[in-house]
Amino acid sequence: MTTLTQQLDYLLSDTQGAPAPPTVPWRLRLHAIRHTIRALRLLKTQGWGPAHRYYQNLHPGLGWRKNAVLEPRTAFLLVRREILFSQLVLHALEPNAICLPRALSLGVYLSALGLPAEVIVARERALTDPQYGFHAWTELYGEVVNDRPEVQLGHTILQRVSTQPRNE
Repeated sequence: MTTLTQQLDYLLSDTQGAPAPPTVPWRLRLHAIRHTIRALRLLKTQGWGPAHRYYQNLHPGLGWRKNAVLEPRTAFLLVRREILFSQLVLHALEPNAICLPRALSLGVYLSALGLPAEVIVARERALTDPQYGFHAWTELYGEVVNDRPEVQLGHTILQRVSTQPRNE
């Protein structure tokens, strides 16, 4: 019998030969979930300003160093495995969330694990619907992780938000 993590590793395995990502300890995962909940509550009650400052000052949890030094391809495999936990938190708190809460949720979650995630806030270059002229997504090593990769082409980036680099 295999564990869920082994099954997910098989389904999400990299055909390019990247090594399997390390297992995230439950304590670190719970740290990430707790901070994701706090950030989403701040966004809902106080708006983007306090939420993005919270994100910028976030400290990763114990055990983050091994994730911070992963090769990008291995880090992407870890993101594929962990995105489910971030999305479960998001859907529990904001079932009809639009792009900003989705991007913030994933950015905070990944940063709390020690990955260098960035939340991007952008404006459409060719406005197709005035109600949705702005968009947000999450990037890791400059690659979009929670939206279509070509989303970068149709938008002008207004803000890149990430945690402060940690040397601790």
